[in-house]
Order: sequence, then structure tokens, then C-alpha cells
Amino acid sequence: MAEEEIIQQPKKIGRPKGAKDKKQRSYTMTEKAAEARRKHLSYPVAETDEEKDYNSRLIKHVMMINEIAEHADKTDLNSLKSCFYNYLVLCQNDGFAVGNLAAYASMGMTNMEFVSFSRRVDPATRAFCQFVRQTCAMFRESMVTNSKVNPVIGIFWQRNYDGLRNDTEQVQAAQEQDDEYAQFGSSSYKDRYRNLIGSSGKE
Repeated sequence: MAEEEIIQQPKKIGRPKGAKDKKQRSYTMTEKAAEARRKHLSYPVAETDEEKDYNSRLIKHVMMINEIAEHADKTDLNSLKSCFYNYLVLCQNDGFAVGNLAAYASMGMTNMEFVSFSRRVDPATRAFCQFVRQTCAMFRESMVTNSKVNPVIGIFWQRNYDGLRNDTEQVQAAQEQDDEYAQFGSSSYKDRYRNLIGSSGKE
């Protein structure tokens, strides 16, 4: 009598490959988790009445900036001065911060157009553009010093719009050079770096 061959079937683990899980899962999100999710959204969605009111005011503010820009005449410097002044008054009345891009937009210009405009030869145009940049810079500086804006964002704005830079590395390098000079003395210092400064024949 032939022995029967016994084939063991492998145990199935989990659901088969390629199968779709059609099980409906329901869960409730806590308010803390919902708040964390809103903060990580690339574009936050207004949910509370306060957030919706802010969005409505901001939309109105932007539309008013566009209305101011309709009266801008790039060939007339007085027209641009009037538009910029009206933009500042608008920010004061609406309670919104002063910004470079919005200021340029109120004069009917983009950032690149304003940069090109500020490089004109006539001193009056250059002085006005400098006045616009300085006004926005003073507002940003006040916002940072009064803790109204994150210092990291304030530094980013100042480096990109105001041309400020951090000279800590240069100062530190100069200090280290002075310390080294004091440690080795002038003669040893010159001998050490003779290949860089060259031999002048003078000691």
C-alpha cells in the first residue's frame, strides 16, 4: 500500500496581497489633534468666526490696494507718492501691517519692477524709492523689537529687503588673527606666512 503524500498548506497571515480593505472605520478627532492638523496645513482653512472675519478683512484690504493702484502713473512721481501715502493710511485704518510687496503693488508695480524703477538716474526717483524701503524697514524693525513678529522672520526680512547682514564671522576671524599675532610675535608671524605675503627683504 503506497504511502499517502501529505502536503502542508502554509498558514495565511493577514489579508491576501492586492486585496482591498473595504472595512469602514470611524473615529473621532480630539480638539487638540484637530488644532495640530490645522497648523500643519500648507494653507490654513478658516473655521472659527474670528478666522473667517480676518480672511474677509484681508480680502477687502487687498482689493483696496488694487483700487489704489488703478490711480498710479509710473511717469508721474507725485502720483506714486500719493499712492504710497494712501496705502499707509489704508494699513492704519484696516489694522494691517506694512509690507514691501503690498507697497509696490499699491503703486502698480511688482518687486522686480520696483527694483528696476529704483535704479533710474534722476535723484528724485531714487530718493523716493529709498524712502519707501526705509519706511517699510522701520515698520519691520518696530514689529520685531516689540515682539509682534518672530525674530527669525524679522531677520529674514531684514536680510532680503534691507540689505542687513551678520558680521559675526568676520569679527571672530579678525579677533583670532589678532590673538595669533600676539601669541607668536611679529617675526614668527611673518615667517609663518612668508609664502603668502612674499619676501620683501625688510624685517
